Amino acid sequence: MLRFPMGAMFAVALLAGQAGAIEPLRVDGLAGPVTAAELQAFKAHVRELPAPTDNLRNAMVYGSGALAAESIGRVYEICGDRDLLDELLRFTDRMLAARNDPKTGWVTWTGERELVWPNAAPVDGKPVYAGAEMGDVVGHIAYAAKLILQQPELAQLPTTDGDPFHFGRTYRARAEHYVRELDRTMDTFLVKHLVRASDNRYYFPTDKRFAVNQKPGPAERPVPWNQQMMLNNGFQRMAECHALLGDAPERVRRYEAIVQASVDWFFENAERITVDGHPCYRWAYVAETPLKHLEDSAHGSYDVGGLYRAYLSGKYGITPAMMAPLANTALYVMATPDGKFTGRTDGTDAAGRPPGTLRSYWLDACEFAPELLPKLYEVNRGRIKSSPELTAGIFWQRHRAALPAK
Repeated sequence: MLRFPMGAMFAVALLAGQAGAIEPLRVDGLAGPVTAAELQAFKAHVRELPAPTDNLRNAMVYGSGALAAESIGRVYEICGDRDLLDELLRFTDRMLAARNDPKTGWVTWTGERELVWPNAAPVDGKPVYAGAEMGDVVGHIAYAAKLILQQPELAQLPTTDGDPFHFGRTYRARAEHYVRELDRTMDTFLVKHLVRASDNRYYFPTDKRFAVNQKPGPAERPVPWNQQMMLNNGFQRMAECHALLGDAPERVRRYEAIVQASVDWFFENAERITVDGHPCYRWAYVAETPLKHLEDSAHGSYDVGGLYRAYLSGKYGITPAMMAPLANTALYVMATPDGKFTGRTDGTDAAGRPPGTLRSYWLDACEFAPELLPKLYEVNRGRIKSSPELTAGIFWQRHRAALPAK
């Protein structure tokens, strides 16, 4: 099963010689708009971060470069500073350029040189693995396209990078190129191998070659929730891009239906419980009845982040009342008296590890329980100065709290 390497999933990878040269990030408070000083520190920090050049060890899925891209996009949404959009394109250009070449690339478990981002080199001639995590790479790249397409004033403006990969010299051309290429990955791999046609749910392939060569878990089984959120990242953002382009309503409907099936499945499978008078959730690593393999906090972070992304879109029927139990689970089930959090979402330790921090996507739950924000800030205080994803998550919560009430 796809498991995140301990200490690598959300760490910022800095070259040893650069660590002292990168300006630390700063968070000056937990309320109010992002300040000019905070923004300047963020820009200076991400400017020095290296963009990944391949997806080995899932560097472009949940590695530091992937999380930096998501963080840059989020802060750009807050402030609209075009320097940040240009930094985002530096990362997403590299991601698309690193995709497996259909003529000269590595052969995957399908027997083809798929348009994917293999996470390990071939060993002894064995085909390389690719699976649900490919959706997250699609989502990161599509995020940049979406941010461009949301702003018609960017359409004819030239990008500032000189178009090093010949993906388009204007912002609009770059976004359109991204979407065209990502649709190829959607059509030839993600929809084909991971979406069950009968109900639009995510299942691992039935192809026997997958069962032989796969890393994550058994073929013909539901895809775990964290990986479903990776797939949803790609499908949701590609639907948003096509809606902005107005070019393919059938794709919008199909992609949205797939995301809808996933989020509906999650809320159907999660058990609603009450703890100290507060509604909470109890859920497993993968859809199952009864629940046995209860979710851990690291994978649960991806669950929270993916559901929050769908909630923000306003497209999938997710209400604040449906999101609030996720925040309450952190507050009333996972929180310990000394300010830490348990490794599993049911309040128990994971693999014998003592309570500790929570990953950055748990910050998204703070919108539904603001009292969680200072707790997450305190438990992660030592990591914030070198963590774009934590910094951006705190900025986002402040930004959302400052928006006028509807």
